[in-house]
Formats: sequence, structure tokens, C-alpha cells
Amino acid sequence: MAKHQTFLTAIEKQSKLKEGIKELNQRVQQLQKEKEEIIQLIDKFTGLDQTILKKKYIEGLTLDAIATELGYSYQYVKNKHAELMRMIKFSQKV
Repeated sequence: MAKHQTFLTAIEKQSKLKEGIKELNQRVQQLQKEKEEIIQLIDKFTGLDQTILKKKYIEGLTLDAIATELGYSYQYVKNKHAELMRMIKFSQKV
């Protein structure tokens, strides 16, 4: 009886794992789609605007690291990023 119970428990765990893997794969696909959309949006910008967005959202750098790398003040990059975010949000409303 104990072996039968252990077998059923193992099957239940396997089923839960399969469901978990399925959900994770769906999440990965969703994140890949979102990443592609972000890249397409960033590619609409040029110059410093595009560089800041790429470094922030593709490379994962902080605004401070971006400022240091590009030779700008942190405040300038922070303000530029805020301006870009306002532009993006406004364009999504339209």
C-alpha cells in the first residue's frame, strides 16, 4: 500500500512540474515578445536618445553607469531619460 501511495505522490509531483514548466515557457515567450517590442521602439530613436535607451533597457545599465560611460553628468542623463519616457508614454496614448 505504501509503495502505491509513493507512486501516486510521484505522479502528482511530476504533473505539477510539467504544468510549472509549461507556465514558465509561456512566460519566457511573453518576455521575448516584449523585448522585441522594446527593441523596435528604441530603434525609432537616434543618437544619444537611442544610446541611453539601449544601455538602460537592453544592456541593463543604471542611469549613473550610462552617464559615466558616455561622459555626461548623471543629472543630464536622468533628465534626458525622463524626457524620453514622457515622449514614449505620450505616443502610446495617441
